[in-house]
Amino acid sequence: MMEDWMASREALGFPKLRDASLQKIEIRGKKLLVEAGVEEEEAALEVRLLLQESFSLNTAGYLLRKQEPLCKAGIEQTEILQKLHSFYENFEKRRRRIPLAQILGRQSFYGLDFFVNEDVLIPRADTECLVDLVLEDYADLAKQTGSSSLNILDLCTGSGCIGISVAKHLPYQELLLVDLSEKALAVAKKNAEKHLGENVRLLQSDLLTAVQGKKFSLLLSNPPYIVSKVIPGLEREVSEYEPKMALDGGEDGLLFYRRIAREAKKVLLPGARLYLEIGYDQGESVKDIFQKEGYEAVEVFPDLSGNPRVVRGIFPS
Repeated sequence: MMEDWMASREALGFPKLRDASLQKIEIRGKKLLVEAGVEEEEAALEVRLLLQESFSLNTAGYLLRKQEPLCKAGIEQTEILQKLHSFYENFEKRRRRIPLAQILGRQSFYGLDFFVNEDVLIPRADTECLVDLVLEDYADLAKQTGSSSLNILDLCTGSGCIGISVAKHLPYQELLLVDLSEKALAVAKKNAEKHLGENVRLLQSDLLTAVQGKKFSLLLSNPPYIVSKVIPGLEREVSEYEPKMALDGGEDGLLFYRRIAREAKKVLLPGARLYLEIGYDQGESVKDIFQKEGYEAVEVFPDLSGNPRVVRGIFPS
């Protein structure tokens, strides 16, 4: 059985066990991922990360060992085969274009490691600019709301990465993580317990339908904003493996912004601020939606690539 398994790997062009090193596996793995449609720069990094995961190596350890023969004296062949089996299983998933973060079960966001799976949108680096903006605005927000300790509402929370990252860096009384998906809330709960531990509530709700009681000084959201008909043409990692309900913003991509602009009024304190992620071509449209609903000082902010990424608005005092 083990010989058959190794033979199938060799048929893909991976080196025979007696000749194998991490570097040789990386070189062949990169070529296979590129052939599967993964960008070349991403492919090299991702094969290395998969090898590091299976061989329990950090970056420094990998660089030290990558040219060594795997079958060197003193290492049990059974142990090597187990590690290789783990790598090849994960590698085949990536060749099918399953996202790396789902394979590893984690994604870094704003300096924190978040648990992720197929039930939540994978946190993106572009979203970090939303957290940056909130932290920069904190002093003004505290002044406007009259409290230095925030009540934070994170709508369409998914993994919880936005709300948890903000709460990790600012004083808060309560963080409410809201999502329609029960499975997504299970992921957010796991991340909240890991990074915050207390003063966090989770609520299953269709946007603000079930949000009652306490009002909030800060509303954060990365709502679904992809135009429905565009989704099938996105890269396979997104269109096939990330939850459609976290992507689909309706016929024009603006469905959830209209609802949030209307519904948020019942849960916001005077002077409260909203920060919403947007698509690169939605800045003026979303700005117009919130201005027409009476929000003040509505502005569009870019991400590090210069693309419109965040809309900020203030609920009137």
